[in-house]
Amino acid sequence: MNRRKIFTVAMIFAVVLVNLTFGDVARPAWPLWKINADGTGLAPFADTPGYSCGSPDWSPDGKYVAYDTWPVEKTFSDSQVAIVPADGSQPPRLLGPGAMPSWSPDGTQLVCHTYPGAYQTHQIVVMKADGTGREPILNHWGSPRWSPRGDLIASIGVDRGIALFDLGTGKERSVLRGPFTLNHGFSISPDGRRVCFGDTDGGVALAMLDDRMTQATVRWLVRSGSCTHSSWSPDGTRVVFQWQPPNQKLEQLYVMNVDSDETPTWLPGQDRTRNNINPDWSPDGKTIVFSSFLPAKNPQSAQ
Repeated sequence: MNRRKIFTVAMIFAVVLVNLTFGDVARPAWPLWKINADGTGLAPFADTPGYSCGSPDWSPDGKYVAYDTWPVEKTFSDSQVAIVPADGSQPPRLLGPGAMPSWSPDGTQLVCHTYPGAYQTHQIVVMKADGTGREPILNHWGSPRWSPRGDLIASIGVDRGIALFDLGTGKERSVLRGPFTLNHGFSISPDGRRVCFGDTDGGVALAMLDDRMTQATVRWLVRSGSCTHSSWSPDGTRVVFQWQPPNQKLEQLYVMNVDSDETPTWLPGQDRTRNNINPDWSPDGKTIVFSSFLPAKNPQSAQ
């Protein structure tokens, strides 16, 4: 099989896996909520009637939150990137097709991925913070994250590992391949050297990049349960992630010290009757914004 055929097969597999992972069907409304890092102050974050919201990402200065959003009767393929002032002083503003936005370290640009409904292909796109100047940089899906280093964009490669795109050279390299298969919503530590990710087979892991950023070693934080989105505390000592432990009915937010062997701690103050997902830690370390929704059937306590 030649390389073009291999690439085509890999992309078809990626599309199928994305649809199986997300379930490209209409979902219940996912509003954005916020909670203080100590578990107090649970409250709605942004007023988005008629729209579901996911994958929030704070701007580096803490003034805005970018996220993806779609009408409640539509699917992920209809997702657009939006930004909203963190203080609620203005309504959200749509920037165009895309999902899972991530800010550049200087706050002037965003990277996101698109679904086939937007461009008839999966792409990773860079644009200005106002939505102008859209430029595709990669022709694959990938939950892109802008590295705090500024010169690299990490994403899930066609092999479902970690790939780094060098903005200077325009070249992409794989730094982590199987046996790990990354879930969407991985996160990069403030020093740009560690990646927290959920594995599709279960568990939460930490990939530590070498000095040359060419390969990574992996340490497991949790070896069970389902995890997707994660986010680092500004001091780089903790991660918050959505986790569904074995035998638990709903996804909830958990916090863990990455340098300890302690088990994840349920973030107090959450509504145990809701799925709480897609957390993102504010740059000042005080607030976590996340998506929250009631389960479609048989609402029950998470534990």
